[in-house]
Amino acid sequence: MLLHVIEKKRARMVYYAGRYGFTNKKTVLCSQELDRLMNMISTFSSSKKRA
Repeated sequence: MLLHVIEKKRARMVYYAGRYGFTNKKTVLCSQELDRLMNMISTFSSSKKRA
């Protein structure tokens, strides 16, 4: 489920970047949200390896 959300967010970010530019507020906010989602996966993977 989370991977699906990440793919949708990534596609939206690419769309915003193409339409509005890389430094547009919409693009930057979408990128930050994508970073948070990817950090969630990274944290989950790290904690799973330690267990």
